[in-house]
Amino acid sequence: MRITRHYLTLAGRRVHYRMCGSGPPVLLVHQSPRSSDEYTAMMAQWGERFTCIAPDSPGFGQSDPLPIASPTTEDFADAILDFADAVGFRAIAAYGFHSG
Repeated sequence: MRITRHYLTLAGRRVHYRMCGSGPPVLLVHQSPRSSDEYTAMMAQWGERFTCIAPDSPGFGQSDPLPIASPTTEDFADAILDFADAVGFRAIAAYGFHSG
């Protein structure tokens, strides 16, 4: 399964994400302080049944940080929801653990 890498600009920030597969979308949210790279093996497998999309959270991997001195958990959650909206997902399953 080929995993592609993409960038988009969201609220003036560069956001990096990985994507693969076809089928219903699933959003993979990595734990901190990691990046979407931790899901590459899972994406290769799950991509056979789902469209997997895994962004780097703000300030991690290749995504720019939030423009806030001390972002809260809610700020990171809002950033993930903004990302899902920006890539066109209106209803999406999500997978994550720990801070993801």
